[in-house]
Amino acid sequence: MLGEAPAERFENFVKTYRTESGSMEYREKIRKMTVTGEQSLVVNFDDLIRFDPELAKTVLEKPEKTISEINQALKRIIEAEDPEFAETMQNFYVRFAKLPEEYHINLRKIRSEHINKLIMVSGILTRASEVKPKIVEAVYVCQRCGETMIVAQQDAKIIQPSECYNPNCRRKGPFKLIIEESRFIDWQKIRIQEKPEELPPGQLPRSLDSILTDDIVDIARPGDRITLTGILRSTPEVATRGGSLVTFRTFLEVNYVDVSEVEFETVEITEEEERKIKELAEDPFIHQKIVRSIAPSIYGMENIKEAVALLLFGGQPKVMEDGVTIRGEVNVLIVGDPGTAKSQLLQYVARIAPRGLYTSGKGTTAAGLTAAVLRDPDTGAMILEAGALVLADRGVACVDEMDKMRDQDRVAIHEAMEQGTVSIAKAGIVSTLNARTAILAAANPALGRWNPFKTVAENLKLPVTILSRFDLIFVLVDRPLEEQDRMMTDHILSMHRTRTVEKAPPIPPELLRKYFIYARNNVQPKLTPESAEKLREFYLEMRKMGEQPDSPVPITARQLEALVRLSEARARMALREEVTPEDAEAVIKLMRSSLKQVGTDEHGLFDIDSIYVGVTKSQRDKMETILNIIRTLEEQTEAPVPVNVIIEKAELENIDAAFVNRALTQLKNDGILFEPKPGFVKRA
Repeated sequence: MLGEAPAERFENFVKTYRTESGSMEYREKIRKMTVTGEQSLVVNFDDLIRFDPELAKTVLEKPEKTISEINQALKRIIEAEDPEFAETMQNFYVRFAKLPEEYHINLRKIRSEHINKLIMVSGILTRASEVKPKIVEAVYVCQRCGETMIVAQQDAKIIQPSECYNPNCRRKGPFKLIIEESRFIDWQKIRIQEKPEELPPGQLPRSLDSILTDDIVDIARPGDRITLTGILRSTPEVATRGGSLVTFRTFLEVNYVDVSEVEFETVEITEEEERKIKELAEDPFIHQKIVRSIAPSIYGMENIKEAVALLLFGGQPKVMEDGVTIRGEVNVLIVGDPGTAKSQLLQYVARIAPRGLYTSGKGTTAAGLTAAVLRDPDTGAMILEAGALVLADRGVACVDEMDKMRDQDRVAIHEAMEQGTVSIAKAGIVSTLNARTAILAAANPALGRWNPFKTVAENLKLPVTILSRFDLIFVLVDRPLEEQDRMMTDHILSMHRTRTVEKAPPIPPELLRKYFIYARNNVQPKLTPESAEKLREFYLEMRKMGEQPDSPVPITARQLEALVRLSEARARMALREEVTPEDAEAVIKLMRSSLKQVGTDEHGLFDIDSIYVGVTKSQRDKMETILNIIRTLEEQTEAPVPVNVIIEKAELENIDAAFVNRALTQLKNDGILFEPKPGFVKRA
């Protein structure tokens, strides 16, 4: 084969290469192309290296010329195989997958030595322009003599003929572009960015613009994790006042796009680590070990750590026959007094969770969380850039200080929390992106400390629309308790003195992270009839409490779905394919604990309306009584009603003055009452 041109050597590779099983892989692929109408032949680079190392080296070092020749060779092979099919297609492409490891370059490590070489890069697709037609062969007509001229187009700007090709004319114009006879291909510009888990601490993520053409456009969308094979190109940077600078901008001319099909992140798990993971899963106390291994430097908080563990493992998403999707991600909210280690826990989870990210309320906008529509500085076209929730797809988003977020920004999370998608309709771009992200949020009570006599909505000043989307809500109250304070003091001082946790976590952090990933990738737990019966009994028992006409609604179907998700997550913690009754009982206990803290009224009765509506049933009844008092007094006097008279009448119904004042303010805010003059109210 020595001395042969790359095209001949490639033809030889396609016609004679056999796999270990003896099949003619690439001959079969070409036959399939003629049947399915595909333009591209994907070649595994390892096969080419094994068959012809010299040709493989030429492709890597001189890709532009070599790949062009190889593409022509592919066209000749297809013409011989199926001439009719070959005539219907303008171009055929050879696309290379899985380059050698030394040509798989980190975005941060791209240097001038890689220019005009074939390289492979991986990252997250953050931007994608619309698909546009790009002219590759322009047909011009001389308007003086009518001569037709074909000009190949390779640069960014369109090139006209320098003069008429007719030897009798040779005029320098005018020339007319004939659009109908010119040849176009599809063109798209994308941007890929470093993956969050590969980002060095304190560094901004690097990105690389890439150009897709013909049949590989629109394969991926923002938020997808992709691997690109392509030729690294460079173009001079343009000065503000025109002219070119001595520095150059790099971009990738893409040859092949591989979209990661893995639902969850993959990491290198050795056989030894897999053996350890399976051994851990067989331990009857694995759930307690995992909970004790989460944020060991934070004292206590067992229930919250258990909820965080369930969030990290996640339930099983389901797609119904009618196309309706039920989310599998678990959402948890932690509300607490200042200094209760909420932010520390969130930062720990963002570090250990696969595809974890941490964001804080005040520095977060709706566009930053979901997606932004920007104008491309090169083309002027509107492009879509993925936000944090899209980039954390199949991961965990830790949102600290949620109560400090602006309302218009907080609303952006609603769709992602329930449907697992982000929908955008801006500047002519209408798109739906995946944001299947578990949300771990933290918030402070509105008045600094938690007031047990108020509902969670009153304490938090968060809209009930977002509170109802959390599967579990926990409250951290800082109460002085001598024994607990002594143990916490010893724990904190010991940590500061020795810089280690007194008791080492049962599972090291790196192994724990791989345990999460292994479980998410390999275990799909299903609900058994016995565990379903346990959940059914609990749900019906709770609903029965609300059967009396004057009883509050204790629980809704949303909590039942949450229990299913949590049960599946608990089964996944032990790498079990089935949810056991023990799993169901454990998550019921956790749900009761959460509801006791935030889902009860002032009489201690379970009332889900405190989360869903913002007021409990007993509070609603009192407000109805106050409205009846106002209605009666208005009918008697036919004038605005004095507030002090309302308070007197309400006290006879065992409603205190503080509640009356709060209720009147709420009714005025809701537009049910108005204040015609100070100290008086009237129904609207």
